[in-house]
This record gives sequence, structure tokens and C-alpha cells, in this order.
Amino acid sequence: MEILNLAHKPEMIDILASWHYLEWGSLYPDESLQDFKSELGKCIGPESVPATFVAVENGEPVGSISVLARDMDIDEPWGPWLANFYVKPECRGTGIGNKLIETLLGYCVSRSIPHLYLFTPSTRKYYERLGWDLVRTVDYHGQVVDIMLRALPAESSPA
Repeated sequence: MEILNLAHKPEMIDILASWHYLEWGSLYPDESLQDFKSELGKCIGPESVPATFVAVENGEPVGSISVLARDMDIDEPWGPWLANFYVKPECRGTGIGNKLIETLLGYCVSRSIPHLYLFTPSTRKYYERLGWDLVRTVDYHGQVVDIMLRALPAESSPA
């Protein structure tokens, strides 16, 4: 299994968008599948944020994770956000998710991003075990979600 920047695998945008839309479309009631594809397309540009990484096994995508400038339509100016964290159901529990998170955190540290937010309707305990802190619990488009924050270490420079 390898983790690649989506910029190197743009042909995977359609499948990732389908996964994300099916999984989280209800949290974005004004967005279509095409909107999800367009958002992923922005992740293949030259900027550090947004960016998406894809876990690939035997040439097929098995998971994804992104860093986005904004992931919630809220009044708070928070960001950037860990988003699009998805592992195919049959591949869960195999360590792919942890590798995706480690890759994204390393990417963010290397770009001097000081912290990340995320929101989750159901996996708060998972993220707490990984060092994330609860910021707030809110009703978001009819679902109760936890907003979480993780401070990131500054990248150490070589001596």
C-alpha cells in the first residue's frame, strides 16, 4: 500500500468524490456530486492547501484524506481542516487510516501549518486517542457533530 498526493493520481477524483458524496452529502445539502468533484479538483493545484492524499493498493484507491482551508459553513474563522478522511469499509481496521492521518500531519508540519480542525458526527473517541481536543459540539445541518482541534509541532530544522 502506498499513499500518493492526488496531484499524481487525478484520475481517481471521480471515485473519491463518489465515496465522499455518499458518506457526507447530507452534511452539505446544497452540494451535488459534481461539486464534490470540483472541490477535489482544486486539490491538485500548486498551493499547499487544499491537498488530498490517496491510499492505493494494487493500483486501486482504498482511502483518502484532505487538508482544506474551510470544511464547515460556520461563523468561526477556523482552519485549516482535516477532511475527506475515508477508508473503504472492507479495508478498515488494517492501519490504512492511521497511515493516511500520519501522512497528512507530516505534510502539514512540513508546510508550517500550526494546527488542524476537523468535525465528526461519530468518531470523537477515535480522534481523542490520536491527540485531538474537543472544541465544541454543535448541530450542523441536522446532525450533532464534534469540532476538534490538534496543535501541530513546528518542523525542526537540521542542526
